[in-house]
Amino acid sequence: MGVAETRDQEIARLSAEVARLQSKLRTEPVEAPPPAPTRRTGRGRAFLAALLLALGVFLAPLAVVAAWTKTEVTNTDQFVATVSPILEDPAFQAFLVDEITAAINEEIDIETITSDLFDGIATLDLPPRAAAALQLLEQPAVEGAQSQIRSTTERLIASDEFEQVWDQSLRISHARLTAVLSGDASGAVVISDTGEVGIQIGPIIASVKEQLTAQGFALADRIPDVDRTVVVAQSDELVQARTAYQALDVLGFVLPWVSIGLLAGGVLVARRKARALIWAGVGLTFAMAFLALGVAVGRIATVASISPQHLPSSAAEAVYDALVPLLCSTVLAVGVAGVTTAVVAYLAGPFRGAIAVRRLTVDTARRTRAAAESAGATTGRFGAFLYRARRYIRIAIAVIGAAIVLLVRPLTPEVTLWTAIGALIAILLLELLQRPPSVEVDGEAVTEAARRNPIP
Repeated sequence: MGVAETRDQEIARLSAEVARLQSKLRTEPVEAPPPAPTRRTGRGRAFLAALLLALGVFLAPLAVVAAWTKTEVTNTDQFVATVSPILEDPAFQAFLVDEITAAINEEIDIETITSDLFDGIATLDLPPRAAAALQLLEQPAVEGAQSQIRSTTERLIASDEFEQVWDQSLRISHARLTAVLSGDASGAVVISDTGEVGIQIGPIIASVKEQLTAQGFALADRIPDVDRTVVVAQSDELVQARTAYQALDVLGFVLPWVSIGLLAGGVLVARRKARALIWAGVGLTFAMAFLALGVAVGRIATVASISPQHLPSSAAEAVYDALVPLLCSTVLAVGVAGVTTAVVAYLAGPFRGAIAVRRLTVDTARRTRAAAESAGATTGRFGAFLYRARRYIRIAIAVIGAAIVLLVRPLTPEVTLWTAIGALIAILLLELLQRPPSVEVDGEAVTEAARRNPIP
């Protein structure tokens, strides 16, 4: 008897629901369904999406390089932070010692001064044996003075105090370089008409002079104020750098956003957005891989072009290695972002494996909630609110993650990876803490769905 009554009640409920829907259809105007897109329109839409994605992926390496170059060229603090660690390289220290010693010797001409000094002593009425001994001492005296200058320079460069002197030298060099590139004719020319670019070593020589004077080296007073640039590179293309600087200041900011806009446009235009997002992530990853390969090949080409004419090979390698870490970290971070985007798009898409993973996640969360509620722990109204607002919360999580990747500078792989992990944890917590309306059929409890949508 009880089973028959339950069946009759179910039939009555379904009949009432059908009647309600029919009444609603009679009272509300029925809108004609939109015309189905033709095959030609679908092909055009797919072509446009593919074109936008391809352009965005193609511009991505250019955007990364432009943004990195803009930061290094226009930001003196970033340039000093990038180049300053090069001083720890022994090969570059040896190069600086050689250049500074040569510059001081050229200014005070120790050999000429020593020769004049000994010639003056020789005019004195010296015994023959003393005059012969004096001639033997002339060359050791020259070598001794040069050795003192060199050893003082080596100790200064190896000291902790030299870091401030080195930073000052870099700041002067960078300030003069940007002044020339921006068209400021009042500053000293760092890029010559032949395309030579170098480092200003005037402050370093002044510091060596102070050290020599403190040690009682009398000839140190003869060292004048030196405004000298050590040439570290030469390229005919640097002559056009003044024009490129103006464009770089704009492109370094615009190109990244253009690339992102093209990728986003391709995804929005595509009919299968999950697949388009996967292709965007994969394409971005491969683009960054090719850029990383280009950085490695560029190291070989750059070292070959500036050595040995201007720098020893070891010092040239140290200069290149000091300049590219920020670029390499950005390339790796964008590549990680591409992989993360592809993986997230796959897991969120209508694919068999993704559906299985999502079903496993949802079922696990449901069983966990049920176990917690049976133990008396529930999120109550807060959980119900999370369930109602789940779509908006997921969108907010995605927007926050994208904002972190787009706006945080410098962008590192750690920032990208932890952003993805944080977003994943937030989504899992949302799935665990939300409280969907449960269906209880024990004959006594009234379900939340029944209360919100009563059946007449």
